[in-house]
Amino acid sequence: MQDAFMPGVAVGVLCLLMLFSLIIAYAYDESTLLAFGAYLLTVAVVLLATRQLAWPEAQVESAVLVAGPMLVAGLHAWLLRKRQTGLAQRMAIALAALVALALATYRVADGSPVSAMVTAGGLAVLLVLSWVYLCLPAWRISGPWKWWLLLGHLGGAVVSLLFLSGARESQSPFGAVALMLLMQSPPTYLALVWRSRLLNEGRLRGLAAKVTDPLTGLASLAVLTDRLQPAVARAQSVPHGGALYLIEVQNMSGLLAELGGDAKEKILLEAANRVRRAVSDSDTAARIGEQLFAVVAQDLQDNAEVDSMATKLVVSGLRIESAFLPGIALRFRVIASDLKVPLLPNAASAQFWLRNLTGHFSAWPDTHRSRSILLLSGGQVRRPQVAVATRMG
Repeated sequence: MQDAFMPGVAVGVLCLLMLFSLIIAYAYDESTLLAFGAYLLTVAVVLLATRQLAWPEAQVESAVLVAGPMLVAGLHAWLLRKRQTGLAQRMAIALAALVALALATYRVADGSPVSAMVTAGGLAVLLVLSWVYLCLPAWRISGPWKWWLLLGHLGGAVVSLLFLSGARESQSPFGAVALMLLMQSPPTYLALVWRSRLLNEGRLRGLAAKVTDPLTGLASLAVLTDRLQPAVARAQSVPHGGALYLIEVQNMSGLLAELGGDAKEKILLEAANRVRRAVSDSDTAARIGEQLFAVVAQDLQDNAEVDSMATKLVVSGLRIESAFLPGIALRFRVIASDLKVPLLPNAASAQFWLRNLTGHFSAWPDTHRSRSILLLSGGQVRRPQVAVATRMG
C-alpha cells in the first residue's frame, strides 16, 4: 500500500498539470502549453500501452528517459530562439533529434552497463551543446519566466541521467519516469503560464492603445472614426443628428515658451481634462492629433444646442482651477460641424472628412480672425443661432 502511495501522488499531480495545460492552451490559444500537455499525455499513453501490451518495461523506460529531456530541450529551443532562425539552427535541431534517437535505440538494444554510461554521457553532452548553441544567444532578452523553465529542464535532465547511468535504481515500475516528469513539469508549467500571461497582457495593452490614447485616456482616432460612421448615417433620418467638434489648443506654443518643453504632457493632459469636463457621458471625446481633440455629440436637438456646446468647450479651456496647471488658461479654437454630410462608408472616408475639417485651423477664415468658434453646416460657414460669446480677444 505504501509502495503505491508515492506513484499515485505523482500520477495525480501530472494528470492535473496535463489537464490545466490543455485547458489554458484552449482558453488562451497558447500553443506552447498545448505542446506541453500533449507531451505529458503522450508519455502517459506510452506507459499505459507498455502495461497493456506487455512491452519490455526497462527498454521503454530508458527510451522515455532519453526522449523526455530532449523534447523539453526542443521546447526551450522554440521559446528561446532568435528572432530569425536560419538554416544552421534548423540543421542543428535535426541533428540533435537524430543523435537522441540513436542514443535511445542503442540503449534499448543493449542493456549493458557500458551502454548505460555511453547513453547517459552522450545525452548530457547533447543537452549542453544544443542548449548553448540554440538557447543561450537569446537568453539575455528573454522574459523572467526563463528561470523556471531552466529549473524544470535541469531537474528532469539530472533525474534522467542518474537513472540512465545506473547511479540510481527505480524502486517501482516507471518510477524513474514519474520522478523525471515531477521534476520537469511544475516549473515548466509555471514558466509557460507566466509567459502566456505576459504575452496576453502585451496584447491587451496593444489593443488598449488602439482604442485609448495612452497619454490622455481619451478615445483614439480609430474609435472616433468608428463612431462617426453610424452617427452620420443616423443623422440622415432625424431632424438634427448632432455635431462633430474639433478642438485645437491655440496657445500651445506660447505655453511651451512660458512653462518649458517639459510641461507639454501636462498641457495635453489638462486640455483633455477640460474637454472631458465640457461633454456628457454619451459623447465620444478623442485625441486625434498632437494638440488636437474631437468630440462626437449625438443628443443635440438643434443648431442652438450645437452653438451652446461649442461655447462651453471654449469656456472650459479658460478655466484656471487645475491640479496640473493651476492659473493657466488654455485658448481653445473649436470647429463645430453638423453630421448631415454624405455617408461615410468606411474608416478611410471618415478620416478624409476629418482631414478636410482640420484644414480649417490652418486656413482660419478672415471673418473669424478674432473668434474662437467656427460653425459649419453642410460644409459651409454659418452664423450662430444664439447670442454666444465667441470673441476671446
